[in-house]
Amino acid sequence: MKLIKKFRIYCENNNFEINKEQIKVINNLENFHKENFENFFIKKIFKKNSYNIGFYLVGDVGVGKTMILDYFFDQTKSRKQRFHFNKFMIKFHDFVFQNKNIHKDNIIDIFVKDLKKKTKLLYFDEFQVTNIVDAMILGRLFKKIFEEKISVIFSSNIKIDDLYKEGLQRDQFIPFLEILKKYCLQKELIINEDYRSIN
Repeated sequence: MKLIKKFRIYCENNNFEINKEQIKVINNLENFHKENFENFFIKKIFKKNSYNIGFYLVGDVGVGKTMILDYFFDQTKSRKQRFHFNKFMIKFHDFVFQNKNIHKDNIIDIFVKDLKKKTKLLYFDEFQVTNIVDAMILGRLFKKIFEEKISVIFSSNIKIDDLYKEGLQRDQFIPFLEILKKYCLQKELIINEDYRSIN
């Protein structure tokens, strides 16, 4: 995919500073792309589930997380969808409401299989969880998403272990955190300067 070379050109064309910490993340995304989108079936046979199906980029506001993942998302030539997480969950709850005849134990499987027909890559920007109803079902939902080999990239200001930290009934949220840690490569982007303040 040669993300690094294209990223340098992208930054130069947009007058963006090329930062070594961002380059490290681009390298990580290059490997993530190779594992999930290049020779995928061969890798699936030989590597089984040893590779990361998710990529979780964490960092403070203004360090360039969204810029990097937007770039990666645009470069990826595959079925893909970008969601605000709340809208994605509304989509899920609407699906449940519209399919009341489906047993609740099967609804997640059917939702994810339908999702898989439309996308190979999901992108959630500024990911966080604040809703107790969502928190209680995310484990099962994302376990199925990852099992169906739908790749997911996240940007967030919050490390995985700190998600929903003061939330109600957080013990029921812990399985979701364990699933994220199992299936996702978490990288932290640390840059001292807020690029939003640069004219």
